[in-house]
Amino acid sequence: MLNKAILFEIKYQLKQRAFLLFSILFLLFGLQLGNLGYKQANGIYNSSQSISEITAIFTLGSVFIIMFFTINGVLRDKLYNIQNIIFSTSVKKHQYFWSQFIGVFLMSSLAFSMFLVGFGITTLFPNLDPELVNSFQLSHYLWSILIIVLPNIFICTSIIFSVSILSKNNVATYVSAILIYVLYFLCSIFLNSPVMAQSTPVSADSYALAALFDPFALSAMFEQTQFWTTFQKNTMSLSFSGHFMWNRILWISLSFVVLLVSYKLFSFRKSQQKIKKVIKIQNENIEAYAYQAVKVNITNKSHKNAFFSLLRLELKNVFKSLPFIGVLILWAVIVFIEILSRINEGGAYNDSLYPATNLLLELFTMPLTALSLILIVFYSGEIVWRERNLKFSGIIDSTPTSNSAFYLSKLVALILLPCILMVVGILIAIGFQIAFGYYDFEFLQYLSLVYYPGISFLFFSLMALFIQCVVKNKYLGMGITGLIIIFFGTTFSSVIHIEHPLLRIGNLPNLNYTNMNGFNGITSAYNHLALYWLAFGSILTFLSFKLWQRGVISKISSRIKQVFSNSSKQALLIVSALVLLFVSSGATVFYNTNIVDEYKTLSDDLNFREAYERKFKKYEYIDGLFPIKMETKVDLFPSESKYNVEATYVLKHKGEIALNEMIVTEKEVLSNISFENASLIEHDTKFGVYIFRFESPIQPNDEVVFKYALEKQLKGFETSNNIVNNGSYIMNRDFKPSLRYRTGMEISNANERERRGLPKRLEGEEVTDDHIQNTNSILGRIHYETIVSTESNQIALASGELIKEWKENNRNYYHYTSDNLIMPIVGYFSANYDTQKTNYNGISIEQYFHPSHDFNIDRIEESIIETLDYCTENFGAYPFNHIRVAEIPGHWGFGGFAHPSTISMTEDRLYFVDLRDASSFDLVAKRTIHEVAHQWFGHILAPKNIDGGSIFVEGFAKYTEAVVMEKMYGKSAIWELSRNSNKRYFTFRAYDANIEPPLYKVDGQSYLAYGKSFTVMTALRDLIGEETLNKVIKKLADKHRDKVELEVTTLEFLNALYRVAEPEHHALIDDWFKKVITYDLSIEDSSYKLLSDGTYEISVKVKSKRFKVSDTGEMTPISINEPIKIGVFNTHPSNVKDDDSMLYYESNQISQELTEIKINVKEKPSYIAIDPFGTRSDENFTDNTMQY
Repeated sequence: MLNKAILFEIKYQLKQRAFLLFSILFLLFGLQLGNLGYKQANGIYNSSQSISEITAIFTLGSVFIIMFFTINGVLRDKLYNIQNIIFSTSVKKHQYFWSQFIGVFLMSSLAFSMFLVGFGITTLFPNLDPELVNSFQLSHYLWSILIIVLPNIFICTSIIFSVSILSKNNVATYVSAILIYVLYFLCSIFLNSPVMAQSTPVSADSYALAALFDPFALSAMFEQTQFWTTFQKNTMSLSFSGHFMWNRILWISLSFVVLLVSYKLFSFRKSQQKIKKVIKIQNENIEAYAYQAVKVNITNKSHKNAFFSLLRLELKNVFKSLPFIGVLILWAVIVFIEILSRINEGGAYNDSLYPATNLLLELFTMPLTALSLILIVFYSGEIVWRERNLKFSGIIDSTPTSNSAFYLSKLVALILLPCILMVVGILIAIGFQIAFGYYDFEFLQYLSLVYYPGISFLFFSLMALFIQCVVKNKYLGMGITGLIIIFFGTTFSSVIHIEHPLLRIGNLPNLNYTNMNGFNGITSAYNHLALYWLAFGSILTFLSFKLWQRGVISKISSRIKQVFSNSSKQALLIVSALVLLFVSSGATVFYNTNIVDEYKTLSDDLNFREAYERKFKKYEYIDGLFPIKMETKVDLFPSESKYNVEATYVLKHKGEIALNEMIVTEKEVLSNISFENASLIEHDTKFGVYIFRFESPIQPNDEVVFKYALEKQLKGFETSNNIVNNGSYIMNRDFKPSLRYRTGMEISNANERERRGLPKRLEGEEVTDDHIQNTNSILGRIHYETIVSTESNQIALASGELIKEWKENNRNYYHYTSDNLIMPIVGYFSANYDTQKTNYNGISIEQYFHPSHDFNIDRIEESIIETLDYCTENFGAYPFNHIRVAEIPGHWGFGGFAHPSTISMTEDRLYFVDLRDASSFDLVAKRTIHEVAHQWFGHILAPKNIDGGSIFVEGFAKYTEAVVMEKMYGKSAIWELSRNSNKRYFTFRAYDANIEPPLYKVDGQSYLAYGKSFTVMTALRDLIGEETLNKVIKKLADKHRDKVELEVTTLEFLNALYRVAEPEHHALIDDWFKKVITYDLSIEDSSYKLLSDGTYEISVKVKSKRFKVSDTGEMTPISINEPIKIGVFNTHPSNVKDDDSMLYYESNQISQELTEIKINVKEKPSYIAIDPFGTRSDENFTDNTMQY
């Protein structure tokens, strides 16, 4: 009998349109995603890991399949009122329960599997790079189905099915689906999931929690593969082990428990309805009366009363229901955890933030948008179809109530859903501000949620109600609404090549708000698009009034005919005005996007790049004129979103061949351009290219004057972070024309180049030692002078000493010049700054900051002084008589940038860091030290522009950061810095498409420059000593500080190290710099005993492995023979402040995989560790330490 019941459920679900639609939809998803070549560069599209990853991500969408199949399978008996009939048959409880569950589970699995079918088919398409496609392996797909698809669908089905069969309530079923997403979202907060959260490294404990409690196992999968290189991702499969295995076991076990409890609670025979008290009617003689029609007096007051009566009913049905209360509680949990997990020790360095209003809103706006749209999709169907589901629509529809009353009451109820979420989120955010002692509430900023993203919520509510009005099935309406939002209202629209803002239904630009500058310049585009979509939504509202279904459902075609025939002149006039508003606002958007500004689709951009390369590639050889002197005049007009530049360069020919012609490619449109003794022979306005011919060839070492001018005015809906109302920040690289053919404008994707018949780019060639030695220097230091002007209420800054300041024409002027040669990396600032200036040993320490952002000013100054002292003593004199730190708005995506003598720092990454807890890591000091150190490393000591140069810039700055932080805060600071750098190295090298180069040939890989370089430099300090290492660096700095040409290379640095290091350490230095070596260090076992003399003897067994990465990316074990520090502590290494906490800290020669060592200490030990402060690149840093 059970088999027959299961077969019936399968046949029933197969006949439903939902099965066909979902199968086709997920097949198309698979085809589209596979056709796009989903994978990082050089990753195999159909490797086992790739298939598992994309499948796991898309199982998030399986919740909707399960939800609809559950409602179709479980609630159909209630919908058609036949459940009592079924209960009276010979069907048993277990047959009914399990057949429905199995039917939902099997059909959901089958529909979702079409995604894998589509994805697998695309590997046969010719447009994918054949070198990145393996032969079809069915086992890869079956493995993903076995460990990901079936468990995930089983888990989700058990939860949704149980809620549905026990509640017999549609809304409760929707909420159960939302609950699953909430669980995943909370895990994403802990893990910083690549799908939904940030990308900063997190602790092992957070990984473990997220890996276990994520119902989709995405967190567990990312934890297992987080450090896999491209080679490993191409050759290895997801392993059923570790936290991933326990996740599957835990959630499948919980799913069985949920099902068994649901089976126990499910009543097969009893009515699900409450028995109401029976009212006895006295048997009295009832006098018969003749029927008389009641005269209905319809007035504005009656319409008003009807509306408020209906609204009360709608609000009661929605907001007093247990499902919505459940949603509200879940939302409160999301907001609370999202805010707490960031502002309270939630940064990459466990740093905290002041709870500024804009930072809190930024944290919960994304989940607010996602949850609000989900609620709009689901509740729109429930609200519109409630009376029909209750079989009460005939009575309601016959009442003398206008369609507008029905519609508006439902609309208000629907739009109040996200509004209530906003209010709850705002109250929680204000609660955090009060709890953390931050009282600048900025209530207007909170109210901005009503407009952004409230306008989107209003439009999608109008659209959802319209769709429900015209379809015959509420689930079809939900599906159409959801698909429109996904395909048109999200970034997924670009995947299907719908990119123009007028076509992306309901999608509005992101309004970025910073405390320093306010909203960015995109507000104009937002306002016009908001008007455009609201006008369209209002037209849909008019149609909804007219198409509102009353009585027996009629064909949509017959209802459409009545729309305008039954409309009054006033109504037609209003809808005409709406159409006019829709068209005019759309025309305004189109004009500003396509005509005033230049609009490019992705395809247009690729075509542009191809045409540029084909036309100007022949000028690539022209590469020899470089600035040695730069004079600029920069006029900033922040309130007008405009700036003007006039520049005069003296260029020197640093090449070896005489130049007859010169190519210039503009970045911003130039109003004037000229070369000394040269004539313009071609100006291509499409590509912004100028070709000049010199009257007489420019010989090597000749100098020539180059001038240009530009007037940059933001036009149309153009936006820029550079020129803003308060906090303008423009680097010269943003506007200066390129004096060469720009290879960066070429198409970089190899597959796209091949499709367009373009030759392969000469990239990825092996960089040999000979190349490093012989490459000509192409950059150098320059003489620099500038005059910067800004509006009367702002201060303008630039590199160099301020030699004159004056007012003219209601503008402020500043004249800066540099007595020393500087790197041509200058910036221009303008803002309404407060200032703090201090003179320290003849150096003016100047801080420019937003008036209300003075939290950390004293700590910044203290850190500057500490860095100046250390660097001056160890690396040579500071070359300027001043150092400036200027705040810039938070819309910049970096922490800081060091120009000569002037440093930019981002507001939310420095000024809002909360240091009130003295035990927290001092991120303010760390970032200040790093940027000040760049005045030596990147400016005084600047490398030749070849591979390996990042060592001198970021590597040495990271080293300075380490030693100065240690002097300020002890070894605990080193522990935190090394943990973060080590995690950064392994995390981000996993996303490198190319094979990792050795450190001395680093070529722009940030995970090497910021991660591994820190580890190697601290290891080098332990190996040869801090004093010796500093002398090597100082000798290089003294040699190169006054040179115009940049000549220092990593080979020169290594040769200097060889001269001071012991000969037996040369091979180890080569391993660190010239090979790709990783370690696996751990404490296997350790014990101690008290000796008769009162000391303690410690026995420790350490595991020490080394691995070498080959040229193909494969890791192979190699021998080890090197000194590694072992430490014994009375506290965890992360808490070590001074030497008193270190009972033992010495280097031990490690020469085998397992080594037993005996150590004597005077005090009882609490912790023992090998390499406790992270001087080796080790994936698992946590097992280096053991607690007794």
